[in-house]
Amino acid sequence: MRAMAAGVLAATLIAAGAGQGAMAADYGVAPARSGWTSCYAGGNAGAAWEQTTVVDELDPSIFIASLSATALAGGGQIGCDYQFANNWVVGIQGMWDATGLDASTTGGLLGPLTLHGHIPWVATATVRLGYAPSPNLLLYAKGGGAWNHTDTNLYVTATGTPVDAASFDQSGWTAGGGAEWKLAHGWSVFAEYDYLGFNSVVVSYPHSNNLGSVSQNVQLAVVGLNFRFGTP
Repeated sequence: MRAMAAGVLAATLIAAGAGQGAMAADYGVAPARSGWTSCYAGGNAGAAWEQTTVVDELDPSIFIASLSATALAGGGQIGCDYQFANNWVVGIQGMWDATGLDASTTGGLLGPLTLHGHIPWVATATVRLGYAPSPNLLLYAKGGGAWNHTDTNLYVTATGTPVDAASFDQSGWTAGGGAEWKLAHGWSVFAEYDYLGFNSVVVSYPHSNNLGSVSQNVQLAVVGLNFRFGTP
């Protein structure tokens, strides 16, 4: 009986929705926009992890140093989505996050020196493709380009005396995914994981030899809040 009642209720709702659509068309009223079709802006916060590997620029088999760190991350995102074919959603997004990623290492080929690295921010520009199994829930995957900035310095381990410093930018790629839940009055919340892989770059110090070829990856796990413009 419950199943039959549920079926009757579902059929009634569908018929009512169809009737409202037809009535809107008869009176020349524009139909409501698809639920996820909108542009948005918002903020996010969470955690970041990074792994940095330094090898000889001429012989990558020669390992020089490795650094890793975990820190808080937070920033913002903007984007636009378009819902099509009933439940599918495609969009573009830009995201920028500040991080507190700091790491140091010593020994090995560094000798008496300590290498310190800091990644103050990461940024991505991505395409999102999602599926909405219900009107308020969007499951999505995303991918595109990634960028970061890194500051490094060398200092004498025993005394802390600065030896050299260099900063550099890296570009690369990102892939990730998450889930977004639509709230009332244009607001939505989301949870997301992203992997950012960066191309290797040879770091040159102005007062000493090259550090070597540096490769990095960063992982982000964040939750966030969006405001979607023009949505009920």
